This record gives sequence, C-alpha cells and structure tokens, in this order.
Amino acid sequence: MDIQQLSNYINRYCRFKLRSGKVVYGIIWQNADGNKVEHYFASAVEREKYIRAEEIRDYETCQKIKTPVDIDEIVIAEPLNA
Repeated sequence: MDIQQLSNYINRYCRFKLRSGKVVYGIIWQNADGNKVEHYFASAVEREKYIRAEEIRDYETCQKIKTPVDIDEIVIAEPLNA
C-alpha cells in the first residue's frame, strides 16, 4: 500500500492485513522528522497511552510504545469505527 492509499487510514482504528498474511488491529500514525516521515503502529489502547505520554513529554514511554511499520507490507486496511 502506498502513502496516498494509506492516508485514508492514518490515525484510525483499523484491521490491517500484512503481506505475510498476518492480520493486526490498531492504529497507524506518522511523525515527521525534518523531511523524513516515519510510520508507527500500536493497539488502540497503546496509542492512547502514547498520546498521554507525549503530552507530558514522557519520551521514554513513547519510544517503548511505538512500533515502526513499513507501509509497503500493508496489503489491506479496513476501518473498524467511524
């Protein structure tokens, strides 16, 4: 899946099917560092924890929670809530 296709699913709780056949449920978001955009994955609960940690600048917790994701490995994305 390319970034244009994925943009409809960023910051939304979704079911993702990966190229390996594995199915995961959670949220993908992106962070920009200069000109580089990175994508991360976490469960819905972990994403909420990440947001709270980010608000209080608890970057150690943020690092523990976020999992880098290669968007090229995503084959299907299906939103699970409105």
